[in-house]
Amino acid sequence: MRPVFCALLALVTSTSSALATAKVTIILQFDARHSEPSINEMKKELQTLMPGIELSWRQMDELAASDSFPSLVVVRFHGSCETSAVTPTLPPEPSALAYAQISNGNILPFADVECDRIRSLLASGPTRYSSSNERLLGRAIGRVLAHELHHILGRTRAHTAHDITRQSLSPRDLISDRT
Repeated sequence: MRPVFCALLALVTSTSSALATAKVTIILQFDARHSEPSINEMKKELQTLMPGIELSWRQMDELAASDSFPSLVVVRFHGSCETSAVTPTLPPEPSALAYAQISNGNILPFADVECDRIRSLLASGPTRYSSSNERLLGRAIGRVLAHELHHILGRTRAHTAHDITRQSLSPRDLISDRT
């Protein structure tokens, strides 16, 4: 099952040797409540999925005007990124769990993550996800964000037929153990 979650390593190796030693600062901005255990698990999952890339984390409200970063991605989290919130029902039509911003066909270093949609998808699937499991929610958010970082860091809109870079991920894909 480990090859399923090594797609980002393959992406980094194949797209640019410069990315293999990159340092990327990720700025987090939440527009609703979030849990620190879930966000810590998200960070851990992303670092595992992106070996060779040094990830640094900052909160939007902690930035100073004098801060500068060689490589930066801004991630805005919508909805509640905690398990104690009421889980909304999934809309009948498929909807994105996250998306990278695009302008004039170019991928920008901005991503939006839809926490309510992630929680709804997890609750709808035949998995071992419990609405009180912060660790699994964080793992799922991490994998969704890893998918968006594939687009941003790889500067590609393309998806693959396998792994975390597929166009659609199931609840099982989002929370299964890596073995």
